Amino acid sequence: MLTCYDTLLRIELAAVRAWPAAESAGLAGWLWRYSGGGSQRANSVSPIAFSGSDVEAAISEAEQRYRRRGAAPMFQISNVTQPADLDARLQARGYRLKEPCACLAKAIAEAPMPTGVEIADKVTDAWLDVYLAGITPSRRPQAPAILRRVPAPCAFLLLQRDGQPASVALAVAADGVVVAECVATRLEHRRAGASERVMRALEAWGAANGAQVAALQAVTANAPAQALYAKLDYRRVGGYHYRVLDS
Repeated sequence: MLTCYDTLLRIELAAVRAWPAAESAGLAGWLWRYSGGGSQRANSVSPIAFSGSDVEAAISEAEQRYRRRGAAPMFQISNVTQPADLDARLQARGYRLKEPCACLAKAIAEAPMPTGVEIADKVTDAWLDVYLAGITPSRRPQAPAILRRVPAPCAFLLLQRDGQPASVALAVAADGVVVAECVATRLEHRRAGASERVMRALEAWGAANGAQVAALQAVTANAPAQALYAKLDYRRVGGYHYRVLDS
């Protein structure tokens, strides 16, 4: 079942793997991440497993690591966060909630690859042009470096329209899951089925690379994205948010 703990854990681990930070370190079983710039995932602690004996001490160590780099301490809290009361602990320490997101997933099987979608195992300039146009300026400087670190097997999918790059997505496969990242379509090509075709290609590539589940993480407030994924039969199986300490 897509909502079982094991599947949620595999999805979260695959998502962590799909967006590698410039710096990372183990911290009592957690993964501390830092990259600079505006990427929240690449600048937050991923607390999927905890092997320490003192949660508060581990939080304090994470805070010190971020402050040494002039960054606000931040944690990514999900359905598989350990320990389970970490969110409450962070709130009690003054962390504010930031950007709730939904974890969406569907079962996939082998299917024909849609025509017209180019697949590369490395990021290309054309792919990057589409993706960078759709993200905030604070995320643009670090994004190319993160994308160059994405581990194999991965696929940078690009749909061209009238000879121009129109829509992109990044697929990263791990442990029976293909994670969809960086889904973006140029403004002039939206509402014409471009993102849907790229996502179908992502699912076909994922199934061909051993995935039985396709998953993605989308901002809850992004209504157009939520509508697209609902149309493609993705269903909410979990969620996450960030906790950030401003002072």
